Amino acid sequence: MSFQTDKEIQQKFFSYTLFVLVVLLICRLIANYFFPLFDTTESRYAEIARKMLETGNWVTLQQDYGVPFWAKPPLSIWLSAFFMQLLGVNEFAVRLPGLLLSVGVLWLVWGVAKKQSGSMAALFSLLTLAGSLYFFLDAGTVMTDPALLFCITLASVSFWHAMVYENKIWSYAFFAGLGLGLLAKGPIAVVLVGMVVFFWVLLRNEWLNLWKRLPWFKGTFLLLLIAMPWYVLAELRTPGFLNYFILGEHFHRFLTPGWSGDKYGIVHHVPKGTIWLYAIAGIFPWNIIAGGWLVKHGKMLPSLCQSEDGWLIYLTLWMITPLLFFTFASNIIYPYVFPSLPAFALLFAEILNRLNLELKHLKWVLISSLLCGVLFLAVVFVLGVKPDVVPNTHKPIITAWLNQNPTAGSHLVYWGYKTDFSAEFYSGGQVKSVKNPSELCKLFSNHLENYLVINSKEIQQIPGELLAKLTPINKFRVHRDTLILFYSPVLSC
Repeated sequence: MSFQTDKEIQQKFFSYTLFVLVVLLICRLIANYFFPLFDTTESRYAEIARKMLETGNWVTLQQDYGVPFWAKPPLSIWLSAFFMQLLGVNEFAVRLPGLLLSVGVLWLVWGVAKKQSGSMAALFSLLTLAGSLYFFLDAGTVMTDPALLFCITLASVSFWHAMVYENKIWSYAFFAGLGLGLLAKGPIAVVLVGMVVFFWVLLRNEWLNLWKRLPWFKGTFLLLLIAMPWYVLAELRTPGFLNYFILGEHFHRFLTPGWSGDKYGIVHHVPKGTIWLYAIAGIFPWNIIAGGWLVKHGKMLPSLCQSEDGWLIYLTLWMITPLLFFTFASNIIYPYVFPSLPAFALLFAEILNRLNLELKHLKWVLISSLLCGVLFLAVVFVLGVKPDVVPNTHKPIITAWLNQNPTAGSHLVYWGYKTDFSAEFYSGGQVKSVKNPSELCKLFSNHLENYLVINSKEIQQIPGELLAKLTPINKFRVHRDTLILFYSPVLSC
């Protein structure tokens, strides 16, 4: 029996789709609540947002107190700081913007799919996108990528509504999406959307409609009104920002192998073309389903890809442009795939909709969409049983320290260890680090009980008479190191 001719099946499929989406949302909420912030990416952006909230400086992002962070614009940081102001300083609040932005992406995808191809295509697109590995991962992380994904999706969907359906509101939303994209991650948002628009208009010879259906003067003014004030203020507050951000982050990062000018992170040198491997992995489980179908029924694909209005061409360009753009870049990470995901979901859904699937195949689509959520729940369960299996966070150390009920004014000191952002976030910026005994004694001469964290390999660096006075509390595995939390009584040294 075909869903195309049976209204009852369509209604049931709608109900099941809603159920799957609710389950995925619950899985993501559980993961957001129970997963600690991971070093270095998540905890870095969370701590920058916490410092923004603490200092009240909403213009200059700060990696450390008084040390500007020039690598990213502020949109995602603003949102995280805002929700921490509402809900308190915790993982759930700082991750909530990513989840809400992802829901916004789903709404945009559903809306354009329903308008273009009907309700079933819209449901397929929701299941495909929500059930994709990278999208599910992106929906709860503290990064700039959820904001970038939302802005690119907003601009891309708005462009289609404006060009094909001549919708005035969406024509302005196109420029608003680009302006917000500049605040989400910078010029890369305009570049990626602009390339898709350019090649689609070129292939379709839509130059006249491009000029007539988009409000170029008012729209550009709206774009600048959204983005320019912060860029101007950021440069005025910390001169040199624009030079580093525009040239360093948008040219050297991608074009200069092993770029040594990165102020804040690790340069990722991978073979060129790796972005395609990331893309294949990121669409799990649909990569397996699509691969299996192509092997058995690949000859049907050309007949399924007919599109008089250029819809499938547009989706294909939207999907492959980010991948082509980063193909020859040697400094990339997997989130660079994210802008392609909505287009893949829409394209995959369009093909599913045209296949005239039988009921048994619809069931497999629903089950497949749940896989990533179930896997994440399994990981959460493992973390609940063995929290020490997650090595890239200092939360267990800070929790153990807080459980000691430290006296106000006492110190938590890391010996010879670069304080990671998760330690700063969970301690509320209270951790300190020292590199020699004199610095340690100076901090510990406060007539209070204090606490010391030290790598087990470096214990011999502590003077024997001082070490004898310390009481070990617990050991923790962090970044392949074993760190020991010590209690220090009131000392005079």
